[in-house]
Amino acid sequence: MNYKTYLSLAIIAIAVIISVYLWNSNSQSKISIASEKQLYTCGMHPEIISEEPGNCPVCGMKLVPKNKSDSAINGERKILYWRAPMDPNEIYDKPGKSKMGMDLVPVYDDNIEAGSIVQIDGVIQQNMNVKISSVEEKELSGEIFTNGVLTTDERNEYIVTTKVNGWIEKLYVNYTGQKITKGQKLVDIYSPELVSAQQELLTALDYQNSTNLMEDSEISNSGNQLVKNTIQKLLLLDISKSKIDEIIRTKEIEKYLTLYAPTNGTVLLKNVIEGEKIIAGKQLLHIADLSNLWLKADIYESELSKVSIGSSAKINFTYLPEKTYSGIVDFIYPTVDPQTRVVQLRMNIKNINGELKPEMFANVQIKGNSFGIYPVVSESSIIRSGKHNVVILSFGEGKFKPVEVRLGAYSNGFYQILSGLNAGDKIVSSAQFMIDSESSLKAAVNAYAAEVNDVKSKANIGKVESNVNSKVEQEHGESIIREGIINVIEIDKNKDGKVFQDMMDWNVISDKDGKCILCNMNLKEVTIDEAKKNLQEHGYDYK
Repeated sequence: MNYKTYLSLAIIAIAVIISVYLWNSNSQSKISIASEKQLYTCGMHPEIISEEPGNCPVCGMKLVPKNKSDSAINGERKILYWRAPMDPNEIYDKPGKSKMGMDLVPVYDDNIEAGSIVQIDGVIQQNMNVKISSVEEKELSGEIFTNGVLTTDERNEYIVTTKVNGWIEKLYVNYTGQKITKGQKLVDIYSPELVSAQQELLTALDYQNSTNLMEDSEISNSGNQLVKNTIQKLLLLDISKSKIDEIIRTKEIEKYLTLYAPTNGTVLLKNVIEGEKIIAGKQLLHIADLSNLWLKADIYESELSKVSIGSSAKINFTYLPEKTYSGIVDFIYPTVDPQTRVVQLRMNIKNINGELKPEMFANVQIKGNSFGIYPVVSESSIIRSGKHNVVILSFGEGKFKPVEVRLGAYSNGFYQILSGLNAGDKIVSSAQFMIDSESSLKAAVNAYAAEVNDVKSKANIGKVESNVNSKVEQEHGESIIREGIINVIEIDKNKDGKVFQDMMDWNVISDKDGKCILCNMNLKEVTIDEAKKNLQEHGYDYK
């Protein structure tokens, strides 16, 4: 091969290398341009994506630039795991199909770095009224502030009644609220039944005297037994032993039965008047000793661990704001009210001067147990989602991320954070629901951004979905969005043991095949047990 041939081959080789290099450079340039192309989105409706700046077709707000991840631009991406395209919580370690039969999508390391971070423009933050606060580390107060109501001491209440029929001959109590003392006469009752019982006693005594002279012991004993029986009858009719002894001694019958006050107290109810005919068992008077009252206060079951028998309390009444009473918790009722989910406590309150009245309302401050020093957040910062509690973490510069936290004790509007946050972390204390909603839509936004659909087409989706949803509701004849306690068996109207359930909105269940009213996805056929399991895993109540 001569020199010219070698030279020709060398020139051809160099030309090929240069061509390949230029082609690669051009391709990389195109890829770089494509990857770096700026997209625009709406801060309030992140599903709206545009290649050009403008206004949101839904709310009219100005579109803002959509940030890209650095690792995606550099092209160095590592797959960490695979997940369902419509449910970020459905995770797998290799590619395959989701529960809905859709192809799994990869999650790269740069996705994890961003996590579910949402970036919101400063102007939009102002419109959303986003407020940031710091997680404080402090000891939650064990104090409980609640309301209470005064009641009578059940141990010092009694009802005045009688065991015989008769008439009210004399009433010594003239009005409700009258104070009485122990041993005071309350009422005189005339009862033919009582007069007859006394006459029986006198007759029995005469018979006893006549039989005692007889030598027959059996007859003598019968007289003694008859007297015992008649005395016992009078005792059962509330005739005192001293009064019976007086009848035996004087041989005179008491025409009236007098009832006496067993203790000091106040008449709460006067249920009879003079001359009235009464029957055995009728409530005549209701009397209570008001020198000691009960204060009953309600606390939530979540606060129950703070209180124990012996816990002290400060009590104030509206009509005596300058005076503070002291109380001790002496009883915790053993049941929880099924409607209000509260537990009742009881305290004794001395009412020496009678200034307190039953049924008065009170402000109660109970000194409870302490729980140690932990990070705490306000109740308004927490988003409750099924079985999960979420707080929106702020990274500054408009970046936010929802994080799950484990809650501890609650006190006066604050929760302990057992895990998920540290002292000093910045969190959102208002508008967190809007940010969390935007974060939940992020996966759908990214998938949509990859296709770079036209903004106008996207804006028309809502109209199409509305038409489809109306059609689905008409076909089913009822709403398939289930609320409250979901009765899965009742939904299965054809009793084949299967229903159709949405794999994203789990409370959308039907007995017929169709589409989800909320997301327009095809419902998946599942068994009754599978539907119940899905509801349980996602925090819905069912039966």
